[in-house]
Amino acid sequence: MSESEITVTPLNAQVVLSASEGAEFPEWVTGEESAVATDSAILVATREDLDGNVTVRVLIDEFAPEGEKVFESTLSLPTPTPTPTPSVRFGSFLSGELAEIELPGAGEYTAQVYVDDPAGASTVLVLLRRREG
Repeated sequence: MSESEITVTPLNAQVVLSASEGAEFPEWVTGEESAVATDSAILVATREDLDGNVTVRVLIDEFAPEGEKVFESTLSLPTPTPTPTPSVRFGSFLSGELAEIELPGAGEYTAQVYVDDPAGASTVLVLLRRREG
């Protein structure tokens, strides 16, 4: 089990979790979604940056999430080169405030997103669980 956290300025009222290399970022369809995703990245809607910072936590294989579940997706994370250890980056890509956490291996992960307030999250929790098979 692993955990990491960062507090960021949520420019454009969003935070991101993505593969550390080769991530393809999703686009918002209406701007009203709680989150949008591709196979390698998730954007999560937050409160506006003028309302304060947002804390982003990533938990790997933990069981006790906090907040309201607003999104679930599958991330496919290939083995990166030149290092064999996959990782994800998370935080605010737009403000350059990013943290990184290593994963137990490459492959598919179920990503569940929990927030403290779906109308304007100040805390975002992403729970990653490796999919078997």
